[in-house]
Amino acid sequence: MKHSMLRSGVRNGMFTVGKQTMLVIVLLLAACSTGGDGESEPNTPLTTPMALVVNQDDTTLTTLRLDGKHSPIISTISLGPAEPDAIGGVTFSLGEWIFVTHTAGNRVAAIDPIGAPTPILEDFLTANPANPAVRIGQRPTRIYRDPVDKEVLWTTNDGDPANGIDTLAGCSNGGSVSVLHNSHLGVGGGEKPRVTSRVCLSGTGDHFIAFSRPPFQQNAFVSSKTTGVVSVLLSVPLVGGGVAWSESPGLIDLCTQQFTVSIPQNCGAGPAGLFWSQTTQKIYSYLSGHGLVVEINPTGAPPITKSVAIMPAVPSTTVYRSVDLTPDGRFLFLVGEDILADLITSAPSGNVCQANPKVYGRFAIVDLTAPTLSVQPFSIPGLDNIRPGHFQFAPDGRRLYLTQSNKVTDLPCATQANNLKKDKLLVFDPSTFPVAPTFLAEIDLPAVGPDGFHGMDVWVTGPRGAGSAKGVVVTNAQPGVNGSVSLINAASNTITATIPVGRNPKQATVYYYGLAASDNQATPIW
Repeated sequence: MKHSMLRSGVRNGMFTVGKQTMLVIVLLLAACSTGGDGESEPNTPLTTPMALVVNQDDTTLTTLRLDGKHSPIISTISLGPAEPDAIGGVTFSLGEWIFVTHTAGNRVAAIDPIGAPTPILEDFLTANPANPAVRIGQRPTRIYRDPVDKEVLWTTNDGDPANGIDTLAGCSNGGSVSVLHNSHLGVGGGEKPRVTSRVCLSGTGDHFIAFSRPPFQQNAFVSSKTTGVVSVLLSVPLVGGGVAWSESPGLIDLCTQQFTVSIPQNCGAGPAGLFWSQTTQKIYSYLSGHGLVVEINPTGAPPITKSVAIMPAVPSTTVYRSVDLTPDGRFLFLVGEDILADLITSAPSGNVCQANPKVYGRFAIVDLTAPTLSVQPFSIPGLDNIRPGHFQFAPDGRRLYLTQSNKVTDLPCATQANNLKKDKLLVFDPSTFPVAPTFLAEIDLPAVGPDGFHGMDVWVTGPRGAGSAKGVVVTNAQPGVNGSVSLINAASNTITATIPVGRNPKQATVYYYGLAASDNQATPIW
């Protein structure tokens, strides 16, 4: 099956992305689970669910098929010479293009996953040929699919590592964002990816994006971790169609919690997450430096409407390290740990460990619909001797998956390190919120050692925007060492296959044709 034939088939209406897409995908995935290969080719890109695995130490992208047919490895694409932490984020568009930020090369790889039996690296996007000043900026890291126009992608460009200024994009005060566009290949053809605009930011540090959505005007809110501000990017209609973006002269200053036109100095607020809630129609920023979450009014008047301290007061020794929204946007979900609860701090010789001390994983929620925001902690025995790592929800809100850290060097008690559970995937049912989630399963993963890492994504199928988990893809990564990917059946919570891949496979992204249209991507969008 030729590259051009597959794309031509999409253009001629053999396959379309539209109102019937979700039905088509559900039927295809149902067929994939029935066993028997029939007449299918070794890889049929329009019908094969895939996992895109970033081998960080090889600077490669391995594509795995998830339907259990034929050889699991479809291909491995080189994205450049092996460089430390060269690859940033992975996502895909409504136009069925895959995008990978190449942080070290100041570019974005545009990959065609359906135009041939194996994904094709079509191009490295750096600048708009018609206007070279419109370009991908310096050190593109996260990449977001626009939630309203899903043919639009946004990269956050973190600038020079020393000062956070994106001089490559001509900025003077901070990093930047770049906007890409493509169109899906329906009847009449389509448009290959291109860079359409770039906006300089007034802040430096890690950048996160959230978008206000209808009924509000769609604006982009971009936080800057070092400077402690949120830039508001406004859309500007262009003659002949399309939009450009510009930074509003007013900044949301997270240091003073006031709307200001000045560029504030670093105050340690450290915004480390930005989220839009469809339930409250507000934006939430997690200020890691202050242990706060603030609610941002998308209309800007007033800019900050509520706040909540998420770190428990003394004598509690719980520390929450990760924050996200539940799929319905009602609850803020907090994940952390307590490594000090089993210490005796009043002993004559100083802090000592009690007998058989534990590490305690901690969950909590904040109900964002409440008049006053407050933290509701949960006590869950299934989190004993667990240091929570990364987590993801299925879009239907009925499954929560949690990996954990194997790190032991900072634990105060040697017995804690001995008792610590390692290389586990924990499964919960969070549909009980605001009651504590139900612990369902603990799955053993291949060992990766104390410096290792388990990345994760969830394979989701079902109703548009509310699909359920069909499988989980977990990477088993160690720096400098060839790793593997474990495929987990979400119904039985068992590993069905473990597949060797490249060195240090830190990231996985599930993709199938029509997934962007179905709004069922469970993975973070960067």
